[in-house]
Amino acid sequence: MTTPRLPSPAELPVIDLAPSFGADPAGVASVAAAIDAAARRHGFFYIVGHGVSQALVDAVFDADARFFALPDEVKQRWHIDRSVGLQRGFDPIGWQSLDAGRPADLKESFYLGRDLAPDHPLVRAGTPNHGPNQWPDETLVPGFRSTCEAYADTLAQLGHHLMGLIALGLGLPRDHFEPFLLNPMPVLRLLHYPPQQASQHDGQIGSGAHTDWGGITLLAQDNSGGLQVRATPQSGDESPVWIDARPLPGSFVVNVGDLMQRWTNDLYRSNLHRVVNAVSGRDRRSVAYFFDIDFHAQVEVLPTCQGDGRPARYPPISAGDHIVEMYRRTTLAA
Repeated sequence: MTTPRLPSPAELPVIDLAPSFGADPAGVASVAAAIDAAARRHGFFYIVGHGVSQALVDAVFDADARFFALPDEVKQRWHIDRSVGLQRGFDPIGWQSLDAGRPADLKESFYLGRDLAPDHPLVRAGTPNHGPNQWPDETLVPGFRSTCEAYADTLAQLGHHLMGLIALGLGLPRDHFEPFLLNPMPVLRLLHYPPQQASQHDGQIGSGAHTDWGGITLLAQDNSGGLQVRATPQSGDESPVWIDARPLPGSFVVNVGDLMQRWTNDLYRSNLHRVVNAVSGRDRRSVAYFFDIDFHAQVEVLPTCQGDGRPARYPPISAGDHIVEMYRRTTLAA
């Protein structure tokens, strides 16, 4: 296998998190500053030195491959529409169009969230997107549940760490976002993109151009390529210029979501991105972890992101209401 080249500084930055786990304040501050700069310019960056074992990443990709290798009629047993009031389970090709008005995305996925029991207060209250997961039959995909739960738990810890660094970069206490993460609503999404002929011209691609909706996203991708991020628009640009977010072994791609852009009063970019799986000629796999905050959290412009000459551009918004509305807008098969 050919090792993908590192992105150039003109593309997406690569940030080594290792110094941020140490006791040296200067090391922590340098990583926070690098994240802040990347979030302002691109809204996207790679992280390495994150402490997540490659064995765990490999295991979740193996679970992805084994589930999507099942026949379609078997996968339908866990169709997302069977998860009433939730967004959990299998969504087939044609279920979603992330670029409104465009053809359906050429992908299939499996959604998982926090596996909450029926007596959990948020479930008893009927809070949307809170409740039990649908889990594939263990005899068909052995270890799927244990692998996905271990991966989600590990990424949750990394998400808290990143949010602390973001707070520092914004001139806030490191624990500023923790009150918004008491009962978070993260989503783990295993994705499969079938090969697409480069000659196709019907407008259908793996994932249409979109922004993510919540706080931050941590994406693991295989070595197929296909993820593209919109370059910083220049004066006079009439159409998007796309940066290839090339696979970088041992990394996660991190990006800012809509709620973080609102929080920062547009200082951070919730940037357009898409997937075009028309180069490798083979299946593409990725695993997205959407580290989204509490459903009832009110997101309003941070005090360090507004002031004289920069008034708040957004009114407060409920995090959960925003997420639910975005699912509604992008779901074709509802």
